[in-house]
Amino acid sequence: MSLTIVINSEAPGAGEAPRLTLDGARIVIGRSASSDVRLPDPSVSHRHAIIQAKGGEYSILDDGSTNGTWIAGVRLAHRAPRILRSGDRVRIGRVWIEVKLDQGPVTADLPAATRDIALALVARAMREQGDRAYPTVHVVEGPDAGATLALEEEGRVYRAGRGEACDLPLADPDASREHVQIVRRGAAVVVRDLGSRNGVQLGDSALSSSRDVPWRSAVTMRVGVNVLALEEPVSSALGDLEACDDEPMSQEELAAPAAPAAPAPPRSEREISPSRAPPPEPLPPRAAPRKSAVSSTDAGVVLAALVILALSAAGLFWLLRP
Repeated sequence: MSLTIVINSEAPGAGEAPRLTLDGARIVIGRSASSDVRLPDPSVSHRHAIIQAKGGEYSILDDGSTNGTWIAGVRLAHRAPRILRSGDRVRIGRVWIEVKLDQGPVTADLPAATRDIALALVARAMREQGDRAYPTVHVVEGPDAGATLALEEEGRVYRAGRGEACDLPLADPDASREHVQIVRRGAAVVVRDLGSRNGVQLGDSALSSSRDVPWRSAVTMRVGVNVLALEEPVSSALGDLEACDDEPMSQEELAAPAAPAAPAPPRSEREISPSRAPPPEPLPPRAAPRKSAVSSTDAGVVLAALVILALSAAGLFWLLRP
């Protein structure tokens, strides 16, 4: 069974997340160039975590990192392995990865693939910050010293030579009309001789006219008597990131993100506390009692009372007469 690592799988606006599929018994995750999975962020230690395969299972352990390895909001203890399940999301410093267990094909040329992913992540971060992320060709020696060519468009074929239509026109009489072509492909720059009369020298080797050859900033290219240098800001930034010390995260950053609140159940299923109990519905107004007709018994009682009152008055009159 192979292990697929998806890097920054939830970064907003990042498009399809980069991924690597590995099947090694030991996978090193870190910021150094020697890591199997390179995460170019200063919060990631040079050797941050290790994934090990044993008995059909994968486990991850923290390798003494500065900012820790987190799964499900829990920081792993140093060198204490934790079994990985497909779909687990792991925080490595500030970087999130997702692991998937599957039977997918293993990534070919892992060192080149993980370097390309690291360069792509750095380039994206530089663009988001408004920094220039595309490479530039500079003529550093010869009659055309000071001329530059910005490789802004990926996949475009740029040509250097004496021809007026060339993207990098050269006044050097030893240069052919179309001497060399330069193409940016992702984070890489490749060059090819266009059948020039005097050839192209890349470092200590002559370029071929039948195939593309990678050009790195550490090597200069000679076209006629001009010497061309490649400036790669993304590669330089990646090198600086890999060489710097770990950046400790703040306590707020180290705090595990809160789990999303569960949706409230329907009202009929909730237990309502007394403090939040709904007010009682008002009672319907009482109807006024209806006046009923006086019964015959009531009339008799009233008549007897009047008779007694009259007799009492008459007796009182008799006693008080002179």
